[in-house]
Amino acid sequence: MATFRLRVAYDGTDFHGWQRQPGQRTVQGVLEEALARVLGAPGPTLQGAGRTDAGVHARGQVASFRAETAIPAAALRHALAPRLPRDARVLESAAAPDDFDARRSARARRYSYRLVRAADPLLERFAWRPRSWPDAAALAAAAGALEGRHDCSSFRSTGSTDSDPVCEVSRARWETWEGGLALTIVADHFLYRMVRSIVGTALAAATAADPAAHMRAVLAARDRSVAGPTAPPHGLCLDEVLYPEVT
Repeated sequence: MATFRLRVAYDGTDFHGWQRQPGQRTVQGVLEEALARVLGAPGPTLQGAGRTDAGVHARGQVASFRAETAIPAAALRHALAPRLPRDARVLESAAAPDDFDARRSARARRYSYRLVRAADPLLERFAWRPRSWPDAAALAAAAGALEGRHDCSSFRSTGSTDSDPVCEVSRARWETWEGGLALTIVADHFLYRMVRSIVGTALAAATAADPAAHMRAVLAARDRSVAGPTAPPHGLCLDEVLYPEVT
């Protein structure tokens, strides 16, 4: 038995999230079906680094599994390609240490959330167009208050499992992209729908006299009811999962 690591990209529009669910089309489900055809049924069970919600995209999702096969690790990507749908791709396949686990071995994750300024039927598949356009400087000020170690309970949606609400946010910056503005955020872990809640709160903070103070007050409250609305899923993308160099 050997351990394998996959780097996966997908358009989440027509997926019911990452995690396998009975009767639903999920990314984990289609990948495991493809692996079963390549490696032989019943096929391995994948462990994903991030359980993205329905409609959320990924460029750098990581999955791991253990299997016994003569296929070289680097060749798995090519073997899987014709067995996957157009909206999911394995970008890289590699051998990993026996103790590697895509979720538990991760040290941080990088997400982006895109806002598109003008109506565009192509860009709006991967970016959200809010009703009113925010001030970029105000968004930047609000995001700056997020960097550091904080209890992020105010950004955790109901329905999540119990987990440590204290997150180390190493980067939270708004930047320009071709369609408008994008939030890049890196943290050691994320709470349920945390990034989407942050985006909704940042838009509300951008209208305040002091956006940074508004965001700090929301953080201090540790209460989801004082934060902004949850932004739609289609603007969110898992860009990268970070691991120690030894893996």
